[in-house]
Amino acid sequence: MKTEKFRYLAGVIAAHAGGKVVGRTRLQKTIKLLQRVGLPTDYDYVLFFYGPYSEGLKSDLGLLEVLELVQEEEHPSTHGTPYFTISARPEATLPELKPFLPHIALMEKTDPVALELAATYDTFRELGSDHEEAMVRLRRKKQEKCTPENVRGALGLLGNLGLPNN
Repeated sequence: MKTEKFRYLAGVIAAHAGGKVVGRTRLQKTIKLLQRVGLPTDYDYVLFFYGPYSEGLKSDLGLLEVLELVQEEEHPSTHGTPYFTISARPEATLPELKPFLPHIALMEKTDPVALELAATYDTFRELGSDHEEAMVRLRRKKQEKCTPENVRGALGLLGNLGLPNN
């Protein structure tokens, strides 16, 4: 029997430390990059303000809440925009994710801005840009976020995932 993509989404959340993902943006970018390394989901992404975004993923997150496999909690932040934590129930754990656990752990410890840059750069590469053009487009879109440290972190993450990074 084929596992539904919303179950993979719940499983990825459960695979994070404490069964919790801090930030919707982090979850979107993590799933995007996991799809690129073979996660058998087919979320469609569009390039949005914070990089690649999937409305289907957001919708499935709502379904997972209705099914009580995950819970999303809003928190205030110091800069005015709230952030969210998404917590999975233990039954969301999915054994089929075992091959992806090292990738999930790697992305989990990656700085959120570097993760955002990595997913955005990778999207430009998927759209046909070579490395130089992808870097120009990334710097144009992300501007001040493209510090040398953040770009190094993003390209390093992509290399560790086995995705194009040069």
